[in-house]
Amino acid sequence: MKSTARVAGHPIHPMLVPYPFALLSVATACDVAARQGYPDLGRTAGQLMDLGLVSAVVAAVPGIIDYFGSVPRGTEASTHATWHAAANSSALAAFLLARGERREDGSTTNRGLTFALLGTAALSLGGWLGGSLVYHHHIGVDQDSPTALPGRDHGEWMDSASYT
Repeated sequence: MKSTARVAGHPIHPMLVPYPFALLSVATACDVAARQGYPDLGRTAGQLMDLGLVSAVVAAVPGIIDYFGSVPRGTEASTHATWHAAANSSALAAFLLARGERREDGSTTNRGLTFALLGTAALSLGGWLGGSLVYHHHIGVDQDSPTALPGRDHGEWMDSASYT
């Protein structure tokens, strides 16, 4: 299933998702480190979280376009895509709640840290489901590419080890 949101033949969503994942995960790590004797990292965590939230919204736009334009309805891929969207939306909500718990000095409350940890877990689940969409359901993959491996049967591709 070729991606609907693409530039020069390349899907946009997978190009953008590393940014929110890295920024928000590192923000959580900085909040944990701030609790372990590195209080200045609390302010850094807040700044990373702000950047992560903005980049998450930017990455979500082509993801939504692909959800409605590339994922075949009524399939297992559609179910995985729905769970992927729900996990990432939950992560975004958790990080927004965590951001609301940040104090003026940059530190966060226990509740804020809990929200950030839950957001990181939801983001990880969303990433795992996104990987499933690409690697198992071939969403965003151009199977008609001249470099695609031969031997596809019922939508499955031969792995490169068996192509000799």
